[in-house]
Amino acid sequence: MMKKGKVFCSSDWHGTGYLADKVFDFLKPDDTLYFLGDAIDRNPDGVKIFQALMDRPNTFYIKGNHDEMMARCIPSLYKDNLYNDLDLSLWYSNGGSKTASALECLSKEDTYKIKKKIDTMPTELIYTSPAGHTVIMEHAGYTPFDIPHRSHDPLWDRDHFYDKWDNGFNKNELNPDTTYLVHGHTPVQYLKYTYGYEGQEQLTKEEMKYKRIWYLDNAPVPAPTIIRYCDNHKFDVDMCTIVSNRIALLDLDTFEEIYFDGE
Repeated sequence: MMKKGKVFCSSDWHGTGYLADKVFDFLKPDDTLYFLGDAIDRNPDGVKIFQALMDRPNTFYIKGNHDEMMARCIPSLYKDNLYNDLDLSLWYSNGGSKTASALECLSKEDTYKIKKKIDTMPTELIYTSPAGHTVIMEHAGYTPFDIPHRSHDPLWDRDHFYDKWDNGFNKNELNPDTTYLVHGHTPVQYLKYTYGYEGQEQLTKEEMKYKRIWYLDNAPVPAPTIIRYCDNHKFDVDMCTIVSNRIALLDLDTFEEIYFDGE
């Protein structure tokens, strides 16, 4: 009997093609990859990575905020609707101009195929491991044990970081002891230095020089690693790849962490 492949998740590669290629070379054909959004923007290879993920067997793509911004702007690139300057400005200010340039190399038909794929993507997927763990995956993250009077945006949310894991509003009949949540969207560096996780002193924006402390040449900051927090039931796998030169994979059966670094 053929041995079952491994099950991994990752997120926020943001157009870093040479590192994405390392991940693709590492993955075996029977391995499963859950990608938690934002293959595109900021670096030039986003469209190439997006298409490679779409073509790879056993790969499940969860929509991210950058994916949604691109899908909203594609009609405007062809003047097919009212030219929405606000949408384009938001996308371009978040690194979308490099993706827009890459889309110019595709036909209009192929570009709209990308939009259709994004429009039909899930915003959440759930994996149940052989050990009986329920792993919820979303781009931005949340606390699955309902918190009253809080709205939730699966693409942009950052309101859940200080939640207690079991808030006592278990409408989904999930077991808090065997349920976990994995997300991207917020770089682990933000959790360490802006939100004060992992024993780091919380810093102001001024102290962080507008959140750039971790990639200043003289910053004594180690390579980022996956953060496990919220009573050890949430994982943040966003390495801020564009500046850390690192991608993380999380094994969803063992919670083993695997890292791929640039030269």
